[in-house]
Amino acid sequence: MTKASAMSMFAALLDRSVARIGELAADGRCFDRQAVVEIADVWDNHTFPLVGAAVSRPAWLRERRARAALGWMAEPGPARRAWMVEQAAVAGHRLEPLLPPPAQRVVHYRDYQGVVRPGIVPLTATAVASVGEDYDLARAQVRGVRVERAGPELCGYVALAAPRGYHAPGDHEAVVELFLSDVQAVEFDSGDRAGATLAADAAGVEVRVGAQGHLRAASATVWFDDRSWHLSHAGRAADPYTPRRPAAPRKPPRTQLRPACDGALDAAMVLHQAMLEIRSVRYAKLVGRVPLRELCEALAGAGDGVLTAAGQPPAARNNAFRRLAEKWITGSPSLAHRIADRFADVHWARALVPTSSPRPTVTDLPAQAQLTLAAYTAAHTEFGAARDASAVVNLAVSQDDGTWGLRAIEFPRPAHLSLGTAALTAPNAASYTAGVSLSLGGDFTVTCRERDPGC
Repeated sequence: MTKASAMSMFAALLDRSVARIGELAADGRCFDRQAVVEIADVWDNHTFPLVGAAVSRPAWLRERRARAALGWMAEPGPARRAWMVEQAAVAGHRLEPLLPPPAQRVVHYRDYQGVVRPGIVPLTATAVASVGEDYDLARAQVRGVRVERAGPELCGYVALAAPRGYHAPGDHEAVVELFLSDVQAVEFDSGDRAGATLAADAAGVEVRVGAQGHLRAASATVWFDDRSWHLSHAGRAADPYTPRRPAAPRKPPRTQLRPACDGALDAAMVLHQAMLEIRSVRYAKLVGRVPLRELCEALAGAGDGVLTAAGQPPAARNNAFRRLAEKWITGSPSLAHRIADRFADVHWARALVPTSSPRPTVTDLPAQAQLTLAAYTAAHTEFGAARDASAVVNLAVSQDDGTWGLRAIEFPRPAHLSLGTAALTAPNAASYTAGVSLSLGGDFTVTCRERDPGC
């Protein structure tokens, strides 16, 4: 590994982020949506600091700002810090010595009123007993289920609306949310959602729902969407050990300031919009509509490009950043359409926006497809408003060039959904009637109550 400046490591993290997103999206059958979202989310808050640090002068100030921004980037927790160190190592850099000491991990936290709120904790045998003490899972109803690919593995999510086992004021619901890693088996039927049991031991975790449904995974974590959690047995036990909020929240480093150079600001805005586009696959219904490969190809080497443009003499720096922004915009027609709202009508970037409409949405399916995500949400009431049941499906489909792309289909008011493990592990024969139904072999079926244009 090489000894490099904080600024060069900062830029290298951007290049590794783009490359990694491209790797995760290369084969739709192994798409890792959540990993893509997590990586792109890093750059929501750090694109402007990157460009701002790069144009800072003199060199000692540039280095100080880059190092401060890297410390701020690592602050969300151990997982973010580990990702940064790992990706810097892939790029040939040793980042750890430049980062501040890791903050002490706090499991739970306090809100602005000082009330203790739940953090996400591992679902161990002890945690299972604690959940059972605070919530009546035998009378729970499945609020939502999602199973999706996470590269070579599967991950899952189960939401259980459960009566409390402790007294709480008001009539707001409590929802027990489970996040499963390395899902090994799943059987779910939307007509079989009443009651749940949890089990965890050295062999893994099992969530049983209804009479026949189950999800088995190597591990899981649990969180509680419960505004009265501080009154639960677990909440009261956590209260004495949860530190008070600081009197004033820590302010971000000065690298949050936007760059002074107009061309650099334009480039930062284009790069920021590209990362927002990539991150939008956090909404499963947008998967396949966001051209991830196109964006990654356009942004390849973006970090190095920022350093090169910032290193130009002051008189040439503005044009260098403009050429960089033009390269990104022209490299992705989708991005070109999206940046229009970020610039005034007279801005030069508006001239690069295509006059033609964005690519049309493909509505048909090939004879075979592989399920990469199935998400079901039951009808429920939220904040006093009735919500219809809904389902979203992501599919890997073969493209004309031999690669596997992605497609998303929404079912706004599904009558029935059933899911088995095999639908997520290999391509299956697909039968699709728009607005009516979709089936993949015998392991996945979703149907609407009536023909619905939204399906």
